[in-house]
Order: sequence, then structure tokens, then C-alpha cells
Amino acid sequence: MTAITFTGPHNAPGEVAAAWTLARRLRVRHLVREFAPLDLPQFRYNRPERCYACKRALITRAWEIAAARKIPVLWDGTNLDDLADFRPGLRALRELGVESPLLRAGLGKKDIRALSRALGLDPRRPAQSCLATRFPYNTELTREGLARVGRAEAWLRRRGFSWVRLRVRGDRACLELPPEEWAAFLAPALRRGFTALVTALGFTALSLDETG
Repeated sequence: MTAITFTGPHNAPGEVAAAWTLARRLRVRHLVREFAPLDLPQFRYNRPERCYACKRALITRAWEIAAARKIPVLWDGTNLDDLADFRPGLRALRELGVESPLLRAGLGKKDIRALSRALGLDPRRPAQSCLATRFPYNTELTREGLARVGRAEAWLRRRGFSWVRLRVRGDRACLELPPEEWAAFLAPALRRGFTALVTALGFTALSLDETG
């Protein structure tokens, strides 16, 4: 088995390191390859089909890597719960012959966390997504814009927050956190520190989404 991680400006900070650590623990060969999603017009301008274009490019690269190593099959981690969301990238998986064993087994996120716990893995790791999802559709994405969102979210994760999303609306930012973590965020010292950070990153205002 060989694990492939594609790294680029769309990755949240820490994700590549986490993948490397897990592959090393499981003694799985791990290949890390650079990927430039901003070279894709659908991605750069954040079109609704952004994920489809990105997945097609990624999977094409992955098949080239697999072919060079005489590996006949590609797996991904799509699960049953993913079918409930708008995920145009799933179409690229089907078109290019990627298999989704978790989906085939009928496993959702709750099932996967339970199995992870039974296998001695960490089931508490929160779901993470491409940083492009923090921006409205039809907004031009830049390396710098993606990086400042990643930096702000990483600041909170280092302080123990589990699920963090900083949504960008022009020069304003909107923070989403689980309801049970609002009290910790609203502690004056932490809130002032985060507000100072987002101001330094160029945002003119920060709002809090209490439904997040």
C-alpha cells in the first residue's frame, strides 16, 4: 500500500504533517507531491465546479504515480455522509475509476470514528476541508488569501479549539465554532489576541456566527 498526499496552498496548516505521522505509524509508504490548484481557472476563480476540476487534476496525477509503480487501483476516503453534501468532486472520482471502500461498505463518519477508536487511532481529529471553501463562489483566490485564512484557523487550533472555520466576505471575516466552544473563545484575553491577529492579517472586521 502507498499513501499519496498532494500539498499546495489549499491545504490547511498541519494536514500534511498529520498524514506523514499516520503513514509512518502504520508503516505505509508515503509520497508527498506538490500540486498547484491556482493554475486551474475553475479553482482560481472559485467557480461552483471548482472541486470537480481540482479532483480531476489530482486523480490524473495520482494515476500517473500509480502506473509508474504498477499499482492497479486507487482508493479515496469518501464515506456515506459525503453523499448528503454538494460535492462535485465525487463525479470526477467516478469518471476516473477511483474506488471508495468506506462508501461501498456503507460507513458514515460516526462508524468510521468508532472503528478508528477500536483500532487505536485518534477518532477526535476534526474534519478538515480545502481552504477554498472559506470563500464565496466566483471570488478570485490567491495564495496569500488562502494563507491568511489558514494562519488564523491554525492559531485557534493550537489553543485547543476543535472545529474552526474562518469565512471570508470581502475584507471582513466571519468565525464559526461549535456552540460548546464559544465560552472559551469569548474569554477576554483570547478574544483580544485573535482579533489582533485577524486585524494584522488585513481584515477590517470580525463577526461571530453563533449558528456555526
